[in-house]
Amino acid sequence: MTSVLAPVRDFVADNGAKILRYCGASVVNVLNGMGLLAFCLEVLELSPVPAQITASMVSAIPAYLLSRRWVWKQTGRDSFRNEVFPFWVMSLIGLVFATSAIALAERFTQATVLLLGTSFCAYGVVWVAKFLVFDKILWRQPTEPDATVT
Repeated sequence: MTSVLAPVRDFVADNGAKILRYCGASVVNVLNGMGLLAFCLEVLELSPVPAQITASMVSAIPAYLLSRRWVWKQTGRDSFRNEVFPFWVMSLIGLVFATSAIALAERFTQATVLLLGTSFCAYGVVWVAKFLVFDKILWRQPTEPDATVT
């Protein structure tokens, strides 16, 4: 069993600080997204699906900025093609899951707390995948140059 868990243990050991920053950013992003969803449902009185879409679109902006600058410590100019667009694609995948789930939940309930829970769980499905995509593809750290090259 230890050999099965070794890659996970090694990954966490190598990326612990980044994983903690990602978790912290996720807490902020969830509070922001859920707050916006609750606002859209209760104050703006939008139906669940348009509320979910609106909250997701608006909350993706600070989520991108927080992820790029704090979690992955990226500096310099943003690249629409290499960063912004792929981030929005991942956000869109989460939105599709959340919107589908909330549309299904809407058939059974209009209770805001249950709709928020549905959205939260749907986004949770893609949470780990997003970390891996962001870390290994979107904001991968360049390898250190070989000091022995002459």
